[in-house]
Amino acid sequence: MVGEHSARAQSWQLLTALFALANFLEVAVIAHFVLFTPAFLAAIGFDQTAIHQWTGPIAAAGFALGIWFVPFWGVLADRYGRKPLILRSYYVEVIAMVLAALSHNVWLYLFARALTGFALGNTGLMYASLTEVAPKNRVALALSLVNGSAPLGSLVGGLVGGLIVSQLGVHWLFGFDAVVAAILAVILTARYRETFVAKATPPLGTMLGDALRAVIHTPVAATIFVISFVSNCAFFFSFPYLPVRIEELVGSVAAPIVIGLIQGAGGVTTLLGSAVWGALADRIGHRRLLAGLMAAAALIWLPLFAAPSIEMLALGWVLLNAVNPSVGSLMFAIISLNVPADKRGSILSMIYLPLNFAFVVAPVTASWVVQATHEARVVFLVSAGLALFALGIFAANIRRTSSSGG
Repeated sequence: MVGEHSARAQSWQLLTALFALANFLEVAVIAHFVLFTPAFLAAIGFDQTAIHQWTGPIAAAGFALGIWFVPFWGVLADRYGRKPLILRSYYVEVIAMVLAALSHNVWLYLFARALTGFALGNTGLMYASLTEVAPKNRVALALSLVNGSAPLGSLVGGLVGGLIVSQLGVHWLFGFDAVVAAILAVILTARYRETFVAKATPPLGTMLGDALRAVIHTPVAATIFVISFVSNCAFFFSFPYLPVRIEELVGSVAAPIVIGLIQGAGGVTTLLGSAVWGALADRIGHRRLLAGLMAAAALIWLPLFAAPSIEMLALGWVLLNAVNPSVGSLMFAIISLNVPADKRGSILSMIYLPLNFAFVVAPVTASWVVQATHEARVVFLVSAGLALFALGIFAANIRRTSSSGG
């Protein structure tokens, strides 16, 4: 297997460190597309109504284009190796950020955002490699470290991004992001070693069909994928409109700094929450903890809807980030530890497919809701309902999330 050759080429500790750095920097860069799209739209002259109308669809653009290619990346990795498929995503991001920095109309910016869709699918390949390289009793640790680097990237990216936008403008931010993405691509090219031995493989269509069937016919994977889709819909229904709600509460001048501070504070609590919940998972059980965190997330969306001030909104967002990201981590761990070894690579290569679909469906639907109600804050109420629905699906199908499926 590809992963077995990778294991001989590089230690799991070094591979974890490289992938954690890659995830950290990628989140810091890509998050700016969501956090500061309203600032970009304002910079090119859009009014508040137009910002409400365009924020959701722009957030979904990359996923709407790239989601159809996600299953192919895992299949191509089995044929050509995981390294070129992982590197592909970071070089695409360099081009997208350069285009965003040069954009002075919504159409070029939309194209740049859509281009990031061709960068999807890299994290699942990383997880597949780590699962095969790391000792079984270190798989959850390796995955949690890579996944936990995302909130740190969100922390740094939010703070730095808010500062750059407030001082220099949103176009300078995207130019800075292009440089960071280029440095990351070079580091991975130089330091990620993979020994890949070409071997006879079935046609790509056959391999793709096998990968999709591996998900559909593995009860734990199929069940978690459905739950993950609904849970991520809850998050992405609101996330693109968080900056809009912040601007409504503090005004356009203060918004970039406040957006960065709130996102940064959320990154801190995500890091702390990941450490606490990760330590508890092995003691009380992944499924039991997952149910508790999903229930907590559903409740926290409600005060976000009702928040009358920026302080209350910030507090709600900080609390949400202490629990919600770990919901995804626990789902990944449950899949990684319970799917058959011969299907693990195929399934993990598509582990972000539910999230990708959610980032297409939820922001566009949220845009319709905001336009219909003329209130950005209503997205938080819908998120609460979706989170509760995800919990109900999990509770009704919890037996299917074990390796036996019974």
